[in-house]
Formats: sequence, C-alpha cells, structure tokens
Amino acid sequence: MKGKQLSLLAAGLLMMVSTGATAQQKIAGIYLTQDDYLRHRMSYTETNGHAYKARLYTMVPKDHILLNGGGEQTKLQKDRFFALQLKDGKIFRMKGGESYELLNRHPKILLYRRKLPASPKTYPDNPWRYYFSAGDGAVQELTSQHIKQAFAADKDLPDRMDAVFRDKDDLMAYDNFHHMYKLEWLIR
Repeated sequence: MKGKQLSLLAAGLLMMVSTGATAQQKIAGIYLTQDDYLRHRMSYTETNGHAYKARLYTMVPKDHILLNGGGEQTKLQKDRFFALQLKDGKIFRMKGGESYELLNRHPKILLYRRKLPASPKTYPDNPWRYYFSAGDGAVQELTSQHIKQAFAADKDLPDRMDAVFRDKDDLMAYDNFHHMYKLEWLIR
C-alpha cells in the first residue's frame, strides 16, 4: 500500500512541476533590443483589449518562449529579444537559460537581480544576488572588481568607487536625491 501512495505522491508532484513549468503569464510587451528598452518601445503589446500571454518555461528552461495573443501562437527564441515586461511592471532579461530582473534604464550600466533558491532552514540574510552589464556587454556578477574592469577606460572610477562603497552590499545603494542607484551616478 505504501508503494502505491508513494507513486501517487510522485505523480502529483510531477503534475505540479509540469504545470508550473508551462504556466502562462500576461505580459505588457517585449523589448526586442536594448535600445528599445532604453527608449520604452515595446512589441507584442496588448491588441484589441487582449494582452499577450507568454509561456516562459521557468521550471524547465527552454531556448524559446511561446506567445499567445489574438488567436495566434508565436514561438520567439530567447536570444532574439532583449527583455519582456510582465503586466505587474517587472521586466526580465533572459540570458543563458536564466532570467534576471532589470532594475534600471541606464545606457552605460544595467543592473539586475535574481532571487536565490533557499530552503527555510538555510534561508540567507540577503535572498538576492546582483548582476550588471556594461553597455551591451555580458551579464556578470556585481562586484567592485568586475565594475572596475568593465569601465577600465575611466581612470578615476576606482578611486571614486573606493570612496563611496565600503563593501559589496553598498554597490546597490539607491540615491534618493538623484533618483538612481549610486553606482549609476558614479558611472554617468
């Protein structure tokens, strides 16, 4: 009897995972290029009162997403667009099978975050890991060293960063006066 209960439990878990993996989310639109993102130009926006729904495949990553809207289904390769915006306003860039939440719109540096998977027993102090990309460069972990390397042409940047940021956690400090991250302000 226990074997049958276990197989029913496994089947239920498999069904939950596959349902979560293919769940659709309403999107506000897709930014095809980084320039579109910086200029607030979206494609695949709401038409005739119907928002597009995107099958994102987050549990079992695939190299594409499926868009459903207006009675049509479109398969869009993840490397063919820059980012997508959900109806709740959050914007995600998908790169290498991972999704990164975009936090700003600065042409020189884009800041991202990803939530770390954690169990209740080992919950980290900061459940987020932060990343950046310089210009249209690769997404990389946000560290002082990586920033200094990415902006090596700015000879004064290392000294300015050392004066403003004491540790890695300070790199995501927000400047309420300028309404941007302090790192953006230093790099402008």
